[in-house]
Amino acid sequence: MPKLEPKIVQRELEQGVLWPVYWLYGHERMKARELLKRIRHTVLDGSGGVLGLQEESFDAAETPASTILDSAQSPALGGGTRLLVIREAHSLKNAEELLPLLGPKAKREDLTSVCVFLSKDLDARKRFSKQLIEKAAVVPCDEVPEAEREAWVGYLSKRKGIELGPELVIQLSSLDPWSLDMIEQELEKYSVALSSGEQSSAVLQGNAAALAGGADEFLSAFFSRDLATVLRHIELFADKPDEALPLLGLFAWNVRQLALVLTDQREGTRTAKLNPYVAEKIRRWASGWKLDEVLELQTELARLDFQLKQTPLLPLGIWSSLAMRFCR
Repeated sequence: MPKLEPKIVQRELEQGVLWPVYWLYGHERMKARELLKRIRHTVLDGSGGVLGLQEESFDAAETPASTILDSAQSPALGGGTRLLVIREAHSLKNAEELLPLLGPKAKREDLTSVCVFLSKDLDARKRFSKQLIEKAAVVPCDEVPEAEREAWVGYLSKRKGIELGPELVIQLSSLDPWSLDMIEQELEKYSVALSSGEQSSAVLQGNAAALAGGADEFLSAFFSRDLATVLRHIELFADKPDEALPLLGLFAWNVRQLALVLTDQREGTRTAKLNPYVAEKIRRWASGWKLDEVLELQTELARLDFQLKQTPLLPLGIWSSLAMRFCR
């Protein structure tokens, strides 16, 4: 069978349907943790077994496949369906020994055990992997596409009871690197700041220059090609890496959106998917740029990122050169 999307697995769990084997893999560990939590709830809650005796965890790097097989095929002490969680599953040796565990999905009461393998990848070349794809629930926990980041930021902030303005949503969505765990950490810092009375926007990654008003002012000036204003802002953050690098990520995100909008305008397409707040701002900036210029700016930002991180060049000079090249 084809690989399953997390939302399909969640729908099955809501119906009380389980697979004997789940293989959760990919870079977004939060997706895997959320699925594991839901699987655990479906397996253990109201099962009639003894909590604490039904679940067992293994590290695949240290545990023979035969041990996992024996445990999965043994009845749980006190009754109920056993839940086995196997971490670092990509390190499994002799994985073919686990093939007897594979089987069709079923109701909980019809299963002796449910095994959840947590892995960083799935090597489709291996015989065991091919059998997994055919006979188990193989669930990719992929990186969140850029177009879906805002929705995830909104979901995670709502779950924490935090209300974010559109600017902070966009700025969190444009962090680089980006992961759900990182956003969760930033929201936790934001929540603590709210409760302690700190300036909440300043505790998020990048501090004030990237996530307070300074970022918007700098970007508005740059995309309006106001050289004098841009240079004044550069003097404030260029020599502060903890502010400059997150701002660079936000800058690059806005440039990508501007490129999409200009491409849509030229091709008559609707590739860019932006909320109204961002769309209005990007379209306003688009009036002063050509697509070729924006694509060149993307290349130069990548070069700037390399120069800031890998060369001894002075940051103030690097940023100023970029500004003088594209602003007037």
